[in-house]
Amino acid sequence: MNEYDIKDTIAALATPYSKSALAIIRMSGSKSLEIASKICFYANDENKNIKNFEHRKSYYALIKDENNIPIDELIVLSTLSPNTFTSEDTIEFISHGSIVVIDSLMNLLIRNGARAANRGEFTYRAYINGRIGISEAEAIHDLIDSNNKLMAEASIYKMRGRLTREIDKLRENIKNSLMLVYGELDFPEDDTESFSYDKLIEMFIQIKNDIENILSNSKRVENLINGIKVAILGKVNAGKSSIFNMMLGNERAIVSNIAGTTRDFLSENIYIENIPFYIMDTAGFHKEADNDIELEGIERAKKCADDADIVLAVFDSSIDADEDDINLIEFLNTLNNKNIIFILNKSDEEKKFNYKIENSNIINISTKTEEGKNILIQALKNHVADSDIDIFNKESYVNNREKGYLQRGLEQINICIEKSKNSYSLDEIAEEMNILNNILGNVSGKIDAEEVINEIFANFCIGK
Repeated sequence: MNEYDIKDTIAALATPYSKSALAIIRMSGSKSLEIASKICFYANDENKNIKNFEHRKSYYALIKDENNIPIDELIVLSTLSPNTFTSEDTIEFISHGSIVVIDSLMNLLIRNGARAANRGEFTYRAYINGRIGISEAEAIHDLIDSNNKLMAEASIYKMRGRLTREIDKLRENIKNSLMLVYGELDFPEDDTESFSYDKLIEMFIQIKNDIENILSNSKRVENLINGIKVAILGKVNAGKSSIFNMMLGNERAIVSNIAGTTRDFLSENIYIENIPFYIMDTAGFHKEADNDIELEGIERAKKCADDADIVLAVFDSSIDADEDDINLIEFLNTLNNKNIIFILNKSDEEKKFNYKIENSNIINISTKTEEGKNILIQALKNHVADSDIDIFNKESYVNNREKGYLQRGLEQINICIEKSKNSYSLDEIAEEMNILNNILGNVSGKIDAEEVINEIFANFCIGK
């Protein structure tokens, strides 16, 4: 990675480039202390340079340029190699958040021997110096990008090595299997531990199950992180948008007595006990739709239902079921593996809805009085099983890159199983096992393609 020359000392603004109370500029590399000692003076003795920076110590300093012109009074934090994020000597300047100060300080660092850092270069150095693995590096990026509390928590768990430990355990099991094979190859006459292909196959099947569990549990964690998808369906003027607004607690959707106000779907996130739900308010089901816009809106409503984990089917309880209601119910019957909650809206009015719904999951709601709102919120919350939360607290998620290697690992373990079943030579089986070990090593850190590293760190912020 030529653009990430680790021999250089790098510097970057780690906070937004805008006017603010404070700004943080980071510097890392072998010349960090030398550069800092040239420009840092004790604030209470501006003629005395700060020469000896100690580990994990802060200094109140005056920064002056080559012409002895002051730039800022600020806090300097020093951490010394190898006990830093990058494993290199690191200096952080906590300055006033003036654009003039930021530019002046950055230019001063560069004139004294540092260079501007590239995207993700601090994290790259932490990786290349063995401080973190690739999975942890990607988790740092995910944490910065997280848009809900669960995503942040999952990223922190992963950043602290949860997935890496799972992969290390898998690779340890592969090494144990290899020891069994090599033991038989080197000492075939030794009866201290009996070898059999059946025993080897049993070990392979356990490794396969462990990989499948990582992928399966990751999918459940990912569903929680991304938000439980909830589609609100119903005929025109059933009260879908009113229920949407009630759940959000604000007037997000336009509510009108005019039929067909919602032509496309609206979406918002809500949180129930820190669990994100992605709510979609869709266009009304209308069998007699007579224009392309209405027809497209209905098709998009059906697509939302297909994509959703939960469907809220809304009916106006103040009138009897009509052809549009029955049309909706017939569509709902075509959906598989959906949690469908039937809502009888306008419970504050006289009930005239007489269609018998063959479902026990029915909630009476009034958007005017908010009767039934808490019951609906509880029903959404109940969709998330305790086992999902338990898995979230114990397991990690995998991104597309990691998932790709794990899926390749499953293909490779199947080759190991098949060749063992057919009693291939142990030399050949050992070779397949080493391929498997290398594939899994790529999940957490052994990268065999430079472009993969470039792609990962190019998505980071400058200063991280």
